[in-house]
Amino acid sequence: MLDLMHRLTGPAALAAGGTVAVACVSVAGCSPSLVYGCTDVALSVQDTHVGRITDDLLLTARLTAHGKPVAGRQINFWLYDKGPGQPAGAGVYVGTKPTRTDGVARLTLVGGPAGQLLAGTTPTGFGAEKPQRKDYCGASAKARLLCGPTSSTACPAVRKLVS
Repeated sequence: MLDLMHRLTGPAALAAGGTVAVACVSVAGCSPSLVYGCTDVALSVQDTHVGRITDDLLLTARLTAHGKPVAGRQINFWLYDKGPGQPAGAGVYVGTKPTRTDGVARLTLVGGPAGQLLAGTTPTGFGAEKPQRKDYCGASAKARLLCGPTSSTACPAVRKLVS
């Protein structure tokens, strides 16, 4: 039953979970560790700066449990952008990397945000996600992506290459 709850979200999860989920929610909420038996984790990312939108971009995310690094867990990375016809918070999956002994996963995007996003879109940030598993709970985090000569400038729109 708990495996089914893991796959469902929202009201469907509450209905499928029966009294376990209802009891958990009625006690002012609870962490996934109480529902799934996994260890709680924290995933952190920081605002990231790139000089030009076409420069290689290093994305990092740090995974900890009880304040200590967690090694060997897969972290998914996403770039977020805005543009015509896109829903708010649109994101593009850009890769997965494992955490090292320091708990940090590192992904380098060759060609920067411009190499990953559609022409006309403006990169706004990136996110990292550690999927839910039986041993360690899921977690996610987002941060801003900044471009230009200073670390406080928003990125320009991606331009279409002229051949």
